[in-house]
Amino acid sequence: MVTPTFDKVSPLTGQKLGSYPLSTRSDAASAVADARRAFWLWKSTAIESRGRLIRNAAQALEKHRDELAELVRRETGKPLGDSHGEVGSAIEMAYMLAAHGRFPSGNLLPSAIPLRQTRLQRVPLGVAALIITYNAPIPNFAWKVFPALMAGNTAIVKPSPHTPASAEMFVGILHEAGVPEDVLRVLHGGGEAAVGMIEAGSELVSFTGSYSTGAKVAQAAAKTLAKTVIELGGSNPLVVFADAALAAAAVTATESAFSNAGQRCASASRVIVENDVLDAFLDEVAASSQGLLVGTSDDAQIGTLIDGASARAFEGFLAECEKAGATVTRFGHLRGVADTVALPAVVTGLDPWSDLGSKEVFGPVMRVYGFGTEEQGIELANATEFGLTAAVWSSDIVRAERVVSKIHAGVININGPTHGAEVNFPFGGVKNSGNGSRDAGVQAIDAYSDVQVVSNFFGV
Repeated sequence: MVTPTFDKVSPLTGQKLGSYPLSTRSDAASAVADARRAFWLWKSTAIESRGRLIRNAAQALEKHRDELAELVRRETGKPLGDSHGEVGSAIEMAYMLAAHGRFPSGNLLPSAIPLRQTRLQRVPLGVAALIITYNAPIPNFAWKVFPALMAGNTAIVKPSPHTPASAEMFVGILHEAGVPEDVLRVLHGGGEAAVGMIEAGSELVSFTGSYSTGAKVAQAAAKTLAKTVIELGGSNPLVVFADAALAAAAVTATESAFSNAGQRCASASRVIVENDVLDAFLDEVAASSQGLLVGTSDDAQIGTLIDGASARAFEGFLAECEKAGATVTRFGHLRGVADTVALPAVVTGLDPWSDLGSKEVFGPVMRVYGFGTEEQGIELANATEFGLTAAVWSSDIVRAERVVSKIHAGVININGPTHGAEVNFPFGGVKNSGNGSRDAGVQAIDAYSDVQVVSNFFGV
């Protein structure tokens, strides 16, 4: 029987980059079985040894960083500088977690029983099914693969069909660094492959993507009682008070909303501005946006969406906004044209409580709303089903902290962007943005492991 395949086409050129297997549930079950056989030997490998392999992986990624960044650009359409930054972030994640092999681990617990010594320790779970989205492939791989391996799990990477080549190269580089091939592998395909890994009994399921898909992943994992790490979307507020540094706030909002062509779960797609400075803020946004270079050329500051269908969906969203009575203003200059390119948009006059006004939009859009009182600003910030990130801009730090305490989000910046996670910061959200787990940071080891309590009764 011939295995079906799918083609990956570059959003920059429309040229085919390669063909990849469209894995079935049976293929997924076989991959899980192979990973489970490899687990017991990998589990018994000292964490310090696993750390050295991850450090080797960081060095190998540095060696291949240029070609990996070039591949990500061809595969996703993002500017080369952004691709280099993402590879650098993955390298830092590897170095940070490699050091975990020498960190103190576990705790001694007091006991009411004399001569009972009890320790709490982290132990691996088994097979980790890592289901990964396309918007920042290399950091997404790093955030999941490195903690999964450091914790002692074997791992299967199921990349988005939009980013199969970068997954192959990333995993291949880790194999080159010494990570055994049966400990880490790639499984290509769509939803059937993902469900197959879960149904085959993977002990850990880690997913990054949309809420609708994440809910299905959680439901499937619940049937096998697999541990889940689920990081979903966002419709993130950036709140600007009248006493804020307005020009800096506008530049930061523009970057937060439009970078990565808006394909960012932490994008500032809802900007909420005090009425007294709303017009001035919009003028500053226009000043910082009108010169943006957008498209497929090497000098473009904003690249493409992941494919033509995504660009058409984005244009459809903007048409719906106009139909609802909103004003849509486009910015930027085209630098290379493709059906995957979309100029950034600022939307005003939209109902913030409507679905159009509050949902996640994976495209370069900034919906701007005005508010009168502090309480109204907080209400608008929370007027969404999501709670991933947020930002508050004010020169009054007491007020900023007060507002932060009332915003429902997992990550909040004061006088900063809504995006920009660092590898040592745990990342995740509340409400429909996640299930309470966190990627990145040293806390990721806890997410990708289990707790074991061991007691030794002396004097028996």
